[in-house]
Amino acid sequence: MVFKSHPIVLFIDRLGFSVYQDTLINIPRFNFTPDLVVNLDLINKEQFTNLIATFIQVNKIAGSSLVVVLSDDVIFVKNLQNPVQEPTLPRDLKTNLNDTKDNKDEIQSFLEDIPFEEVLARVIKTGEVNRIVAANKDLVMTIISAFVNKGSAIETVVPGYTFGQNANFSTGLNLSNVAVILGNIDVLKSGNLLTDQEKIVPRQDLESGIKGLSTNIDMKPNSTDDKKKPRNLRQYILIGVFIILLTILGVVYFNSRNVQPVPQSAKLENTSVGALSVPTIPPVTEPILTQTPIATVSSNLKNIKISVVQSSQIDERVTNLKNDLLKMGFNNILSQVSEASIPEKSSIVFSHDIPSDLRNSVIGEIKEILLDVSILEDQNSSFTIKITLGKS
Repeated sequence: MVFKSHPIVLFIDRLGFSVYQDTLINIPRFNFTPDLVVNLDLINKEQFTNLIATFIQVNKIAGSSLVVVLSDDVIFVKNLQNPVQEPTLPRDLKTNLNDTKDNKDEIQSFLEDIPFEEVLARVIKTGEVNRIVAANKDLVMTIISAFVNKGSAIETVVPGYTFGQNANFSTGLNLSNVAVILGNIDVLKSGNLLTDQEKIVPRQDLESGIKGLSTNIDMKPNSTDDKKKPRNLRQYILIGVFIILLTILGVVYFNSRNVQPVPQSAKLENTSVGALSVPTIPPVTEPILTQTPIATVSSNLKNIKISVVQSSQIDERVTNLKNDLLKMGFNNILSQVSEASIPEKSSIVFSHDIPSDLRNSVIGEIKEILLDVSILEDQNSSFTIKITLGKS
């Protein structure tokens, strides 16, 4: 494995990724946000790619050989109970799995539990232990694609644990870790999750160049097995929910088509029966104002003096006013003949001590007889009401 000048080390963890290049004055970091990545799942791939491109441009990261290291918190690892026969897994993992059916079933069971549609996976031998390592292919390859489109060439993608105790990634990427990574070519080759390890692919998109570099563990059964298993449990669930919804929709549609219309005669019959059986509810009527005596706290109706002033001519309105006021409970009603000129408009003058509720009641009664009347108030406290009849 031969690197270009100024190689790039890209360290991906659960919260983002860090980048090292010897031309940079520091190690810049790109943090994942909830609108981009949630639980290692891409939310907005297009925006994510554009932001990485901007990140590369702002930090002036030059295109070069790209080494990607995956943190322990972004990979899924399982020790295989039945060891692989060959100590070093060949590049064609499918051939090896077909030769060892027990390993194939164990790996498939493991990969079906990984909550991603596509995974980047490989069996890696560490000491005497064979481990299946997997990561979210969409997330890793989208990040790589952004760097490749800026002139870099992917060399290898390795899990961080393969460097052993020589590198401590608990605090992220630092100069000490970079020296260990670039100084262990054998680890970069043996732990590589990609095929075509030494091939440099300039400016390829995710669907073309990157596709040729990734290792797709084809977990389909061999040619003698007609069964096809989905990659993970989520496909079973989605298909089941879809079938159930279609069934419910079909039943509702079928029932709606088979509903028999009710004959008009039956409707009329039911209506007549219902009309006979439903009890009659008396209509709700608005309360009718009755001429009942009004009790007040501050005065007694019998103590209130009412004077009705009229012209010298006999006026039928006086009689009507007296009758209505007597019905309200007033007893002290006096009729007077005015010697002065009769005003054009009738008026009511209340003394200051007449309560407002009593005023409203008296005004309501009087306005039924005197349609146009002025309401006035006398500042004296004498419990008096003076009604002056005008010409109209």
